[in-house]
Amino acid sequence: MKMVIQSLLSIWLGLASAVAAETGITVRQEGMRLIVEGWLKTSVSPATAWTVLTDYVRFPEFVPGIHANQVLESRNGGKIIEQRGEVISGQFRMPYTGQMRVEEHAGEGLEILFLSGPFKDARGEWNMQPGRPLKLTYRMDMDLMKTPFPPPLAPAIAEQQVRTWVEVFGREMERRKAK
Repeated sequence: MKMVIQSLLSIWLGLASAVAAETGITVRQEGMRLIVEGWLKTSVSPATAWTVLTDYVRFPEFVPGIHANQVLESRNGGKIIEQRGEVISGQFRMPYTGQMRVEEHAGEGLEILFLSGPFKDARGEWNMQPGRPLKLTYRMDMDLMKTPFPPPLAPAIAEQQVRTWVEVFGREMERRKAK
């Protein structure tokens, strides 16, 4: 019995480390700028990844904390989106509403700029690096003087948010691939 448990534990640890090897995150501060970058490698096609990244209205179905996304305007590869949600990190909870401009670069990535709300001027960016596996990177760039988070907690909260987004987008891409 002991050997069976050890074998199962070793298989589980192997799977966990294999999954961990396929994702990563870095956090760095440059003066008052906080840059958090998360990445994942996935076997989904670029078309599936693109479909998930640009399915704004369905984000509340699979992204924790996003309660509503509404496309207000769409033209020339760009969209204005209103988003309502809540950032939750341990005991810290912060509801928000804001508008963002999303510039779509088909098959390559997205550039996001919050235009209003507590995240005003924060930037996000999804980049797709084709290959087998496909590598997706999400980068958040915010001014610590403008962040809505308490300054000592900002790096940890931002890291948790980016980690969550990378993981849930990866899971949604895999789920859609399986259909």
